[in-house]
Amino acid sequence: MRIDQLFRFPVKGLPGESIESVPVHEDGGLLGDRSVAFSNGTVDVSDGEWSSCLSFTILKNDKSLQKWSVKSEPPMITVSAPGTPSNNSLTFDSSHPDGRIELREYLSAHLPTQGSHPRQVVSTPRGMFDSKLSGISLINPNTVKQLSNAGKIDLDPRRYRGNILLEGLPAFAEFGLIGKILRIGDVKIAITKSIERCSATSVNPETTEVDANGPRLLATHFGHLHCGIYGTVLTSGTLDVGSSIEVENMSADEKHLVPSKRSPRFATVLDAVHHRSEIVELTLSDPFNWFSDHDEAGKYLRVHFADPLWRNYTITSVANGAVKIAVRLQGAVSQRLAKLRAGDELLVSGPYGTTTAANVLRRKTAFVTAGIGITPVLGLLRDTENASLVDELHMLHVERGLPSELSDRAVQVSEPLSAKVVRHHFDSSIRRPTREEIASVVEACDSVVICGPEGFTRSVNDLCVALGIPPENIHSEMFASPQTDLSKLFKEFPATGVSCRESGTEFTWKPEDGVLLEALESAGVDAPSLCRAGTCGQCSVRLLKGSVSYPMEPSASVSAGQILTCVSVPAEPIELEI
Repeated sequence: MRIDQLFRFPVKGLPGESIESVPVHEDGGLLGDRSVAFSNGTVDVSDGEWSSCLSFTILKNDKSLQKWSVKSEPPMITVSAPGTPSNNSLTFDSSHPDGRIELREYLSAHLPTQGSHPRQVVSTPRGMFDSKLSGISLINPNTVKQLSNAGKIDLDPRRYRGNILLEGLPAFAEFGLIGKILRIGDVKIAITKSIERCSATSVNPETTEVDANGPRLLATHFGHLHCGIYGTVLTSGTLDVGSSIEVENMSADEKHLVPSKRSPRFATVLDAVHHRSEIVELTLSDPFNWFSDHDEAGKYLRVHFADPLWRNYTITSVANGAVKIAVRLQGAVSQRLAKLRAGDELLVSGPYGTTTAANVLRRKTAFVTAGIGITPVLGLLRDTENASLVDELHMLHVERGLPSELSDRAVQVSEPLSAKVVRHHFDSSIRRPTREEIASVVEACDSVVICGPEGFTRSVNDLCVALGIPPENIHSEMFASPQTDLSKLFKEFPATGVSCRESGTEFTWKPEDGVLLEALESAGVDAPSLCRAGTCGQCSVRLLKGSVSYPMEPSASVSAGQILTCVSVPAEPIELEI
């Protein structure tokens, strides 16, 4: 592995420049990288203090920034606005307050404010990097190439704005460097986490035009939003294009640099047990113990392959830093998982999910499941504290043939409960439960959990609604992948206005902006999200005015007056409570 290219970004948000050699300093980054940043007027910022990227004029919120020109010989920087003659560019000293004032005046004349606060050009000794604890970013061009192939679009690795482009690393192998030390000559860099991408990656660095939906490409094809890794410089030195990179293990004193995340990392297969009924149960070990840090009964794990392939699987148990997932052999992902053996590595992310024991176990609870959908029951009922609150538990399960091992285990985990438990098992090869039989199970329940194939889940959900069960008491899980061609489904929608009451943000939505969630993020709104596929409900916000359309019908249910931003577009001018 070696350094293929080096890039420096002298002014945060503006284009970078290619360099052949550059000093790096401990607890900082490349000399002259993100030397200064221009505030966007939404908040007050102070010179010398680190601030969130949302405080500044950045490419995510203003795609025209890619049209600027920037050159530097630190601490001197030259910037040119789009279409500006060379004699009207500005050269300033980024290390001097007077130089930063000059830049503020120059940028203010060309870039509109986004708020009412005074705009400032600020700097910090270590650079105004996006991540406060990191100072350098690395991109694997082979990962970008794999994404290009999947999305059928030529993506330049430079659109991910990395300081170092790596050579000699297979696609997505950079996630295996998290928690490692990279030694490049005298320089030591601790790789601390992966980089979650935003809409800035939609801009082509060569043409300066928006020609792709960067986050949507990642979410659709690979099931996550991460491309690249962050590093913290531990020892100073010089980086040169062509330098070889050695990988070392972190010492015990350095492991605190890696924060606990749900982001992609490689887990190790400890065991693979094949049950009857074409079910395989995998036990996976997390090198960082993030499973235990973020686990809650009922959550699910997401597995990723570089083909691209990805899918969600319910966690059935967590013990000693390892998790178990149950996989039914009925699809490309599950067939590949079934071939894994002890010692193999698997790219995973999570745990995710909102169907947790604390959220769904109530005094009178019903589980209505089919096939592999029995797995959430195993996870939810292992939370003994919340399970003890259940007085009456109804379990209805549909599967082909006699009860499977997972069905038997669901019975076993329910037996120690003090609740009254009523179980119903239907062999679908003989007959399926009638609408009336399902209704008798869910009626008058405080909470109904539904999990199974899409058609089954949707029909039971509709029955619950027809019975008058409040939407907030209906919890369903359908582990569907995003629609690959989702953008084609709403390209004919007209542009329309979106206003956000809490943030005060207003903008015009256009089909090329993507779904509402992506448009909100591009407008600088800190919008909640998780699965980005309409299955978890985490992105729900209150719709105050207007209406939205769902080009792809979501599987998650939401309360009246709420919408799911990750799969909706405005059908008319709307106002959101965000």
